[in-house]
Order: sequence, then C-alpha cells, then structure tokens
Amino acid sequence: MLQRFSLSPAILGSLLLVASCTITVNNGGTGGAGGTGGPGGTGGAGGSGGSSGPGGADGGTSGPGGADGGTSGPGGADGTGGSGGGLPVACTLPQEVGPCKAAIRAYWHDPATGVCMPFIYGGCEGNANRFDTREACQEACHGGTPDMDACEAPGDCVLAAVDSCMGCDPVHAVSLVAVNRSMKDAYDIANQSHDIACEPCPDVPEAERTSQYFTATCERGRCVVLDVRESPLTECAEDADCALRDGLGCCEGCDGTGIVALNQSADLTGMVCPEGFGACPPCAPQYPPGMTAVCSAGRCRPEIKAP
Repeated sequence: MLQRFSLSPAILGSLLLVASCTITVNNGGTGGAGGTGGPGGTGGAGGSGGSSGPGGADGGTSGPGGADGGTSGPGGADGTGGSGGGLPVACTLPQEVGPCKAAIRAYWHDPATGVCMPFIYGGCEGNANRFDTREACQEACHGGTPDMDACEAPGDCVLAAVDSCMGCDPVHAVSLVAVNRSMKDAYDIANQSHDIACEPCPDVPEAERTSQYFTATCERGRCVVLDVRESPLTECAEDADCALRDGLGCCEGCDGTGIVALNQSADLTGMVCPEGFGACPPCAPQYPPGMTAVCSAGRCRPEIKAP
C-alpha cells in the first residue's frame, strides 16, 4: 500500500533554512574587482581577480569574489600609445623623410631636444613621428615643446632654414620657417645637422636668386613666411607705382645684392621691424647698372633695361 508522508510547517522551514545556508557557502560571491592595468606602450596587464569571498556562516551574503582582470593601461599598438609615463611612442621615433621625392612641409618631434622641428617629407612611407603643423606636433607630444613661432607683433619674427643645409639659393617657401626672434638661437641649435657636413652653397647668378623675396611677419599670433611676390607689397598698376629696394630687412641693405621691387606705398617696416626700432644707419644702396622697377602683370619686379 502506498503511504503518503507530509511535513509539518516547522520541519519544512528548518529544511529550507539549511538548504539556503548550504547554497550560499558553496557558491560564494562574484569575486573582487580586478585591478586596473598599468600604463605602458602596449597597455599594462589587468589585475588578477580577487578570490571568492567566504560564505556567511550565518547564511548572510558572501563577499564579492574576483571577476576578470582589470582593464589594460593605455597602450600604443599603433605607435602612439604611452611609454610608461614618458613621451608617446610616436614622439620618440627618428625623423624619416621616406623614399619618395615630393617636397611636403611637415614637423617631427626631436626627443633629444624636446622641440617640434620642420622637415621636408618625401610624400610616402615614413613613420608616425610626422605632423602637418607645429601645433599638432606639440599637442601630440604632451605639450612639452617650446612654442617657437608665437608672436604678438610683426617685428617679433625672423626667418630660419628648415634644415641647416637648405639655406642656399635658389630657395623656396617650403625650405624656410618663421620663428620668434627670441627663440632663433634655440631653434638653430636644435636644427643643427649633427655629424653631417653641409655642401658649400653654389654660386648663383643674381637673376636666379630667390632668397631676397622672403621675409617673416606675424599673422594672427603666429610667425609666418611671407613671399612678397604673392603679397600686396608688390601689387601695382603701372611702373610709377614701383621702386627698387635692397632686401626685405628692417633697414635697406647697401651692397646691391638681393634687389627687389615693391609698391612705393607698401609699409614694409610695419611688417618686419620690431617695436621701438630706431632709425636705420645712413646708406646709399648700390643698384646694378641699368636696373629699374617695372610693373608687369600687376606685380612690381626689378628689370635691367637693355642699353
């Protein structure tokens, strides 16, 4: 005969309490939180999870156990990650021009000097230590580079060569950079071509020289390279608008080299002379025989008239 058993409410409650305690002790918690990974070029390893917390002896909630390890630190799988608290990896790489032959102005961070320097990029390959602007280089390399081209007035700025071996005529705008005159010495030191002997500059006929057309000025708080052949300084309507000048310095030169032609009403001194600059020394520029200023295609230019 089949017999049926029933449990009294008191006995049933006791059994449920025991089962609850047993389950809590066996399962434990979810484990302690993993540690945060350390910083590094490839990201620090995450911390190991904590051990499971002991079950409560009185049936209470068990302590949190260890889940997965913590997240890895900021790493630079693409060459831009951290390097243990120092510079980003990209900012420590050597300058690479690349194998192509284009002439593109770019900037790289020199880890030896902490300065963002211009260089001529070939247009292909290279590495991650290459930036379109000095500002982008400074921002990427934790802001640790001097702000060499900041300015407040036109006279704050001077020209420098992108590379210490690139100052020969004929030059182009891409070969020059404008820096604050107070930073010029620091720039030149940082820009020295170490262990490289520069070739002597070749003799270039006056008609092929181009360096005389460039100067530095301040625009919107930044020193910029100015090519007067593309500026209002040389705009004209007729020959009478134009006049010869020996160079684009604050004071006109006297040796008859670097002759340019500017609009007679152009305010060159206001663009290149420092504040408080005094009078220029007396000088009688020696222009080449037969040279005059003419207006051609809306621009002043020097020209030697045939006898």
